[in-house]
Amino acid sequence: MQFFQIVEYEPLLDSCDMTFDDWIRIASDIQKAYNNYDGFVVLHGTDTLAYTASALSFMMENLGKPVIITGSQIPVAEVRSDGMENLIGALVVAANLDIPEVCVYFNNKLMRGNRTIKLDNAALEAFDSPEYASFSQNGH
Repeated sequence: MQFFQIVEYEPLLDSCDMTFDDWIRIASDIQKAYNNYDGFVVLHGTDTLAYTASALSFMMENLGKPVIITGSQIPVAEVRSDGMENLIGALVVAANLDIPEVCVYFNNKLMRGNRTIKLDNAALEAFDSPEYASFSQNGH
């Protein structure tokens, strides 16, 4: 059994250009690989990350494994990027926590996917779940 698999979509999309078909494709790919892995991480642009998380949460009800969506405010190749920290945190959550639903992991915070909103287009603390408490906040 493989420990992990990387699936890269061609062509890569700006998240602003995503459609329902893209959400269906992500859900379908997770469904096809569902029995092979303990959890899933989706890397996503931040413009529509909260919409994708919410859509997937309703499309993939009754999960038995975590599906964690994350991204970065600052591109990974840039100095001070938040991308690696968000990716590593999402991988740790997907591999180790028993949270069987779609979540957003961003800036050391784990939030329910269908309760997450984007608050800021520039700040590292871009996402929050103001009406529903976060699952966890690492390092705090």
